[in-house]
Amino acid sequence: MAQAVVVTLERDLPDAAAAYVKGGSGKALARESDRLDTAARARHVAPLTSLLSESQAALAAQLQAEGFDPRTMRLPAEQWFPAAEGLKTVRALAEHVETNMNHFKQPNPILRDLKAAEALLAEANKAGIRFHFTKMK
Repeated sequence: MAQAVVVTLERDLPDAAAAYVKGGSGKALARESDRLDTAARARHVAPLTSLLSESQAALAAQLQAEGFDPRTMRLPAEQWFPAAEGLKTVRALAEHVETNMNHFKQPNPILRDLKAAEALLAEANKAGIRFHFTKMK
């Protein structure tokens, strides 16, 4: 099953979230996460994977579906990051991909996902809403 890396906001921004869903699936970000993390470190911004988090309820449901008892585990707390930090990362990565298109098998889907994330994070930043990236199946 294909994975995706998507933006999750602390509070809802309906109009911006609807545009984000139309703009990018996040599958390219998941597929190229290692290469993008390397690029982020080279650009001195937070790597995408360092901005990943998950709600405890979702994590517990996933563990239970895999046959584990989440009640016997200490699940990590959901982490939230300033939208400005995410903006720095996605903008730096978009610039990197645009200037190094030949280093990526499919740069256009990556750019589409990054531009969609940038638009949502810009609105979240204006509204003072924090975010994190989430891995989805």
